[in-house]
Amino acid sequence: MDAPGATAVVLGTVTKFLLWPAYHSTDMEVHRNWLALTSSLPLQKWYIDTTSPWTLDYPPFFAYLSWILAQPAKWIDSRIVNVGNLNYAAWSCKAYMRATVLVTELVLAAAVYALAQLNLAHDTDRMLLTSILLHPGLLIVDHIHFQYNGFLFGVMLWSLYFARTKRPLRCAVLFASLLNFKHIYVYVAPAYIVYLLRAYLLPELPRNEKELKAVFLRVASLGVCTLTPFVVSLAPFAMSSAGGLGAATNFQAIFHRLFPFHRGLIHAYWAPNVWALYTASDRVLLMLKGHAPIPSTSRGIVGDTNFGVLPNVSPKVCFLLAMAFSAIYSIRLWQRPTYRALLLCITLCALTSFAIGWHVHEKAVLMAVVPLSMAASYSYDYFRAWEILTAVAIVSLFPLLHQPLETPIKSYGR
Repeated sequence: MDAPGATAVVLGTVTKFLLWPAYHSTDMEVHRNWLALTSSLPLQKWYIDTTSPWTLDYPPFFAYLSWILAQPAKWIDSRIVNVGNLNYAAWSCKAYMRATVLVTELVLAAAVYALAQLNLAHDTDRMLLTSILLHPGLLIVDHIHFQYNGFLFGVMLWSLYFARTKRPLRCAVLFASLLNFKHIYVYVAPAYIVYLLRAYLLPELPRNEKELKAVFLRVASLGVCTLTPFVVSLAPFAMSSAGGLGAATNFQAIFHRLFPFHRGLIHAYWAPNVWALYTASDRVLLMLKGHAPIPSTSRGIVGDTNFGVLPNVSPKVCFLLAMAFSAIYSIRLWQRPTYRALLLCITLCALTSFAIGWHVHEKAVLMAVVPLSMAASYSYDYFRAWEILTAVAIVSLFPLLHQPLETPIKSYGR
């Protein structure tokens, strides 16, 4: 990384330190609770504990990460990892939780650096890559609101690094691992699947028995690389049967936590997508018909979404719509399985999931911004699309900064 880039990273890191006293959402308590339960309770209780309303609902790899992050907390302030110490908000707790975000974000920093090294002759590429690390959206979501998206995007960028350097098996391992950290990335899985099928398994049709055997060998290799992270993730739960809980019960508990369909179509803070317009239209039609209002569509933790006039929408409908559009986007990637086509397909799949996915969080728009940042240097049209999407994404996140003290920070992304 050149001197200007290093300076920008240093200034960005200092800014993140200065934001430690800033407002934070209940997500900090959510993750503190996850540190507490993973370090205090036996593994088979991680996905059934209800001491806190903020139950563990990320895949096992993230639970293991929470366990790792909990170990230093025991020495710094043992109350951080006390399961019963709900809503603990001492400065030691806040500072430690903020620090974990910065430390885990080193995965993203390393990935950005590795990708930048591949583009030493292109200043625009390196600038756009650095913009990911300093993105105002990540600043708002991770370092104020509080989450670990920087770490997750770091894992994603490492998978793309291996795709760029034509090491598809490592790409598969990293993406499968990403799914075991946060399952929302399943929406961009079609892009990875098509890319790996065409770029690795079937770069061309086999013409003889020798080439056919090579295809079968590649199938076995890719299968092992893809399944290994899932085996490593789930094996401890399969082997854990203490307290009368068998493997089937553990897996059922994990499934229900990862896919809480009872939470409703709309998140507590409506993401600006198709279903927000759909829900608003239903409310307008309800008023025009003179019907009595129905319960809120914003439920946060629990609660389904019901409509008064328009048909109700099920999780299956959302998923099938997203997969159908993703299949259309994947056609071009199948025809030309290039790195650029992969980035664009991931971007389109992420945008589609944001537009029509089930219970979409406003932060999910960053899933499209990050890969498009990497593709923006390929053409002026892509760059303009990146500019517009980035501006819209940042503005859509502004309602997360709802307190007066954080209002000036909104000018950071201008």
